[in-house]
Amino acid sequence: MPVTRITQEMVDKLQESLTLREATPDQLHARAETEYAWATETDAYELEPGLSRSYVLSVAADDFLSAGDAERSLEVAIEARDAAAVGDWEGHLSVIRAHLGLGAEDAAVAVANEARQAAAADPMLAEMVGDAFELADRLALAERWYTIGLRGLSRAGGRFWYERLLRDRHRVRRDQGKPLDGFDEEFESAGA
Repeated sequence: MPVTRITQEMVDKLQESLTLREATPDQLHARAETEYAWATETDAYELEPGLSRSYVLSVAADDFLSAGDAERSLEVAIEARDAAAVGDWEGHLSVIRAHLGLGAEDAAVAVANEARQAAAADPMLAEMVGDAFELADRLALAERWYTIGLRGLSRAGGRFWYERLLRDRHRVRRDQGKPLDGFDEEFESAGA
């Protein structure tokens, strides 16, 4: 039996085939199962060069979570984390989201802390970890991760990410009813 090559375009099309607002849990679960098969059934599928097993597993884990199957999401997210190359944090992010979906905040924080040093040097990672906590309504943790990203950036060298993280941090602090601090004042004085 011939092996089907899975491309990034195929993953993208599958993701675009359902919007989260319109998809039923069964549809999202079926999509997650397809993605999981693509990543694990090596006798039937191969991933094109550049498309990592970790990434496809992470996408599947997130779809299981969106379908309401947090336990399965965590299992697949752990596979994604374990399959990740050095410096690839997508699996960690899926594990964090799955733990939060299960209400296991301490476990999510422990996994996030594994990426802390990398997040201090990678503003996109800091923002994604912060976003995971913010979407789970863990605003103090989101603030912490946005701050980690801000502190790792120079105002001049990383302006795009600096402004994004400043905005994100300001938003979650405002939602927590916290008084303005220096970062908040900087955000507000920028006319945002």
